[in-house]
Amino acid sequence: MDGRVRSSRLRPPLPDAGSFPTDPAGLLPEHRRTCPHCDAPVGRGRDGRPGRLTGTCPACRQRVDLRPDLAPGTVLAGRYRVVDVLARGGAWLYLAHDVVGGDEVVVARVRDDSTTAEALLGRGHPALVGLRDVVDHAGTRLVLDRLHGSPARGPLPPEEAARVVAAVAPAITHLHALGLLHADLKPANVLRTATGPVLADLGSLRRADDRTSPVWGTDGFLAPEITPGGAGPSVASEVFALGRCLDVLLGAPVLGHLGPPRAPSVLDAVVRRATATDPGLRHPDVAELVGDVSLALHRTGRWTTLPGQPDDHGVGLPDGRDLVHQDGSLPPRTPSSPHAQTGAFPP
Repeated sequence: MDGRVRSSRLRPPLPDAGSFPTDPAGLLPEHRRTCPHCDAPVGRGRDGRPGRLTGTCPACRQRVDLRPDLAPGTVLAGRYRVVDVLARGGAWLYLAHDVVGGDEVVVARVRDDSTTAEALLGRGHPALVGLRDVVDHAGTRLVLDRLHGSPARGPLPPEEAARVVAAVAPAITHLHALGLLHADLKPANVLRTATGPVLADLGSLRRADDRTSPVWGTDGFLAPEITPGGAGPSVASEVFALGRCLDVLLGAPVLGHLGPPRAPSVLDAVVRRATATDPGLRHPDVAELVGDVSLALHRTGRWTTLPGQPDDHGVGLPDGRDLVHQDGSLPPRTPSSPHAQTGAFPP
């Protein structure tokens, strides 16, 4: 990996000021302005003066730029007409109308490699936001299914936090099988929909063998080896990020200085293993991380059922392979264990 490591707190260069909507502030009303790094309110008016779209977040002290780069009415690829601004995350998200299909869709900007996402076209997963199209309009834009739900947030009981992580883990495994990395795993990128949790935000997708592109990610979820000159993103760094997702869903602050430590949990051993500083001490893949979660809850009698049964979201534990526990904190499971075949936490 080269020396370019970029947090999602840093943004791609914005278009020239002349290409912005004439009234960008009107596209993102003050009550919808939050810091993309810590979700604190930003850009609010005071003493009769309107709030600004650029500045520094008072909570996390990171630079914030809330100026959209597409105006309502903009048509992409002669088909997708921008209707509204949805959110500002790693890149802007826009609500658009597909004038051919008649559906509402979401348009997102890709941060770097325009070809990576194309590998996912026609190869989706039930727990991954659907990718409909990849178009070129002032950079590469992804056309995604519109999901109705709210981002996953902590603190959650261990069983509920486990359910969220286990639901999206197969989608991450699916990406890995295609030679891709999500590269920005965090609770804010998991939407809890009526049919189950879905992994969203494909703007950071990268090839698993990419060692030259700049790295995009979010502070607090970047593995320690992702540093200039370091190993770079990998399956091991995805395990780390998913472990941190579990930690945050249990109530831990994203960054230590942003809140008090969370209360102890029956899943602490799983979190410690997943987020080990040494990548070789982590779970070898996200499926085994979820297996450890299941075992930890079974040990303590906190049984629950994962998604993956016939009448629900359709994603659960993907396999029944034995676990190898490097720290001996949890007992190994065997292929004959009931949950190895059913994708459920054992009763």
